[in-house]
Amino acid sequence: MAEKYPEWSSFFLDQDKKDNLSLYCDWLLKEGIKKGLISNKTKEYIWEEFIIHSLGFTLIINTYFKSKKIFDLGSGAGIPGIPLAITSPKKTVYLIERSKKRYFELERLKIYLDIKNIQPVLSSAEAFVEENKEEEGIYTSRCFMPKEKLISKIFYEKSQAIEAILVSSNEQQNPKENKIFHVKQEKIIINNTKTRNIDVLTFK
Repeated sequence: MAEKYPEWSSFFLDQDKKDNLSLYCDWLLKEGIKKGLISNKTKEYIWEEFIIHSLGFTLIINTYFKSKKIFDLGSGAGIPGIPLAITSPKKTVYLIERSKKRYFELERLKIYLDIKNIQPVLSSAEAFVEENKEEEGIYTSRCFMPKEKLISKIFYEKSQAIEAILVSSNEQQNPKENKIFHVKQEKIIINNTKTRNIDVLTFK
């Protein structure tokens, strides 16, 4: 399968980053599935849904925001955190994971991919946010928790330190305003026939 990139990714990708993304994709296909970090998927699915979709987070963050720290909640196999780190080398990406098994695999993956700007963290999302609520940065979540639960269970108090929260959304919709958040939905073109959506939350 040819690894195709959408046009919008050209301004932040070079060959070294593409090579590392390919290496990560192959690792997910072989080791990620074997070790139970992701379910059995085709390479095409992994490339489009895990790699290209994650690059949508990079596009939004690099276009609209300035924070140097990104906190990926429920990172699992490093999605979207690792593609974010590969494509944003001047930012530090913290991979927040409560499972010891996944945490140790993320530590091994950091060495395997030789990525200096990622830091796996063994913690629940709830505890991490509570302990670091004054830390400036951006939070991301792909499939960890629906937006509504994130708001009600984790981000229920306004914080001036949090620049934005980016959450994957399965459906195209007109996001409802929240008492403490502005909500904007960004459409990400995956290929000629497929799009995905990312909800961008910022405090009012």
